[in-house]
Amino acid sequence: MSKELLYLSQEDVIACGGMSMKQAIEDLEEVFRLFDAGDCILPGKIVMKRPEANSEEISGRINAMPAFVGGKFNMAGIKWIGSGPSNPFKYNLPRASAIIILNDPETKIPLAVMDGTVISAIRTGAVTGICAKYMAPVKTKVVGLFGAGAQSRTQLMAIKEALPHIEKVLISDISKDRADKFAEEMTTQVGIPVITDLDRLHVIENSDVLVTATTATEPIIHGKEINHGCYVAHLGDNEVDEALILKADKIFIDDWETDKHRMGDTLAYMYRDGKIDDSRIDGSVSDLISGKKKGRDNEEQLTYSCNVGLGLYDVAIATRVYRYALDRGIGQKLTLWENPAMI
Repeated sequence: MSKELLYLSQEDVIACGGMSMKQAIEDLEEVFRLFDAGDCILPGKIVMKRPEANSEEISGRINAMPAFVGGKFNMAGIKWIGSGPSNPFKYNLPRASAIIILNDPETKIPLAVMDGTVISAIRTGAVTGICAKYMAPVKTKVVGLFGAGAQSRTQLMAIKEALPHIEKVLISDISKDRADKFAEEMTTQVGIPVITDLDRLHVIENSDVLVTATTATEPIIHGKEINHGCYVAHLGDNEVDEALILKADKIFIDDWETDKHRMGDTLAYMYRDGKIDDSRIDGSVSDLISGKKKGRDNEEQLTYSCNVGLGLYDVAIATRVYRYALDRGIGQKLTLWENPAMI
């Protein structure tokens, strides 16, 4: 009995809706409902990196992220993702590259292998977009982004989807050329002014939402610099200082246990060092969607999220892409075996 699996290139994934932010946000909102209901399996994320300090920001890492998502998805899978911080500058390659494998939850046999780079970037943006719905000030008009890489692009796509009333974006990067290119391209894509602003404090003081998506080894945002109610979405490892976390009125995270296990960001380091305990976490993103917790009580609060990233997201979006491809005959069928050698 022959067995095939479906291979989807990055171009195939895009053709199947892999870059639709609207659909990604809808997928992840359903994932969080299923996660809250216990209809998911989430093993610990495996991180392969060198032991030196700040190795992830310098030499990179490779993560393995398995998951099962129930409900309408009913799919098992894993994302294998490498991150090379020097790739864009040294090799003209994306910083992150990934593949996703989907397995039949009944037989456990592989069903598909696809590019996961686009899905990984889109889903990370989508989580911030979901959080922004609940945690950003109602009056949000200006978004400040630190880092002009691919991830900031999907962050902005998601925030614009979640907060369609935003009026302006400030983009800051260590490279003015990268920031200028980002500003030009994203102004066209999102339809609002995106302006290069290399004055770090000006961005902080004039933004209602702040997003950090960099490989910085030192904090970019300090608690003492924020004197107004805003929402801070912390994506990298070291981009905010401990004072900001202690100052925050509300802290939400996709999964606190995963973050503690991952041990790769300011929030987790503070827990490790005994500077905070579990009570410092106000809730999960699932709590926001289910209505169990409020992301913001008033316009003056400083709200903060640090989403570690869960394989559940990748499996859910990849499942939608896979089923779309099957329905429309997109992709390449590969023979897994003609006759199984071992039964």
